[in-house]
Amino acid sequence: MFIDEIIGNLKGNEFLNAALLTKSNKNRLYYAVKQPDGNIKVVLPFVFQNKNFLKLSEYKEGIEGATQRVIEEIKNEIIKKNRFLPLAGYFGRIYKALYEPLTVVNCDLNIGYDLWRADKYNYIEGDKIYLMLRMIFKESEAKDIAKQINEICYDLDKFIKNIPIDLLIEEAKNIINQKYLRNKLDELGLVCFIANNSRPARKYTDVRRHYRIAGPKEVNIPFECPEELEPVEIELKYGKKVKGLGIKKGEIFIITGRNAQGKTTLLQAIDSGRDDHLIGDGREFIITTKSLSKASTGSMEMSGQDISLFFQKLPPGIKGTSQAVYGTASGSMYMAYQIQRAIKNKIKLILIDEDNSAVNLLVSGVLSKWFEGVKSLAEIIIKERKKLGDSSFVIVTSSLDLLTALGDRAIYLEDHKAKYLDLGLFREELGRYYLELASRFIGIKNER
Repeated sequence: MFIDEIIGNLKGNEFLNAALLTKSNKNRLYYAVKQPDGNIKVVLPFVFQNKNFLKLSEYKEGIEGATQRVIEEIKNEIIKKNRFLPLAGYFGRIYKALYEPLTVVNCDLNIGYDLWRADKYNYIEGDKIYLMLRMIFKESEAKDIAKQINEICYDLDKFIKNIPIDLLIEEAKNIINQKYLRNKLDELGLVCFIANNSRPARKYTDVRRHYRIAGPKEVNIPFECPEELEPVEIELKYGKKVKGLGIKKGEIFIITGRNAQGKTTLLQAIDSGRDDHLIGDGREFIITTKSLSKASTGSMEMSGQDISLFFQKLPPGIKGTSQAVYGTASGSMYMAYQIQRAIKNKIKLILIDEDNSAVNLLVSGVLSKWFEGVKSLAEIIIKERKKLGDSSFVIVTSSLDLLTALGDRAIYLEDHKAKYLDLGLFREELGRYYLELASRFIGIKNER
């Protein structure tokens, strides 16, 4: 096997983690294979020693942050100084994932799996860092590839030893602070915290196409909690206080505003608050409970699911009862199931975006009541709020004024900045608007 030839030529390499090159691992985790462009991809485990890593021992809870920072420093050296080029596939188009920057750690979503990140194959332990190196070589002979690997290892060893340990300690503290704050949410009566000066806007690339792993935009307007919402100030474990918006347990919090003002971006940042982020990501202190669910329109094959919180009767073609539904669900049925399941499972935070929702499930209409027997979320909030349990809702609205009016607190975004929405005044204005419409429809004069 070609990988054995390469390993055979690496016998003098002190950095190769030979203990991992078992029969079961070779050609599964660690391999050499020809790529579509004719280059050879080699994946092997290495270990590099740095006595300074021992200073991280008291920050073990954030060690993955330090590990990711080492990896990002290597990537930065690749990109800015054209060093360690086999680790970047010589910047070949199909190898972008090898050197793409990443500012997220501890993301439980299976996205960006091919990015180089801190994980069970890349980690710091004691005075060593264990790295799985994925390398691309133009050479085809095992001895030539091995020679290049040796050169890369010696250069990497020197580079890693010169990374300032204070940089890694700060990154570990940063991750610990995020975990500390997330663990403190319950005690504070919160499900989410958005620190002032957070920068939620994301820049997408060919490799990082999902907001959870995307990096920060260059132009990124910082979030600032309106004073009317009584910003919360929290002291972190290491050396600083943060102040910002706290979303409370059991509340319905509304984010509204005109199109393209950043409403969905802020909701996505709240969702991303389940992850931890490196310094500079912009979302370091957007901290969210991990007990979170999103509800949106879609479709699924129902096999006994309960949607009775919203549906009193089922549409034609759907079998069973509203307590046990069988058949292909409509968008509103699917969304109803998501919300009801989250409430039943005592999920602490439910996220809803009007743009991705079945509108008839959020706000009632005359026709939907006639034909579908749907009880909307707005109706439940008005008449049966207790049925929503202790779950908090963050809902992004645009045109659904009734749902906005039923919130406990709200902000609107203008010029990408958060502004306080006085719901008392909004409800009064909305009431007058509805009366004016009613007077036109049924020919009565609106008396004020």
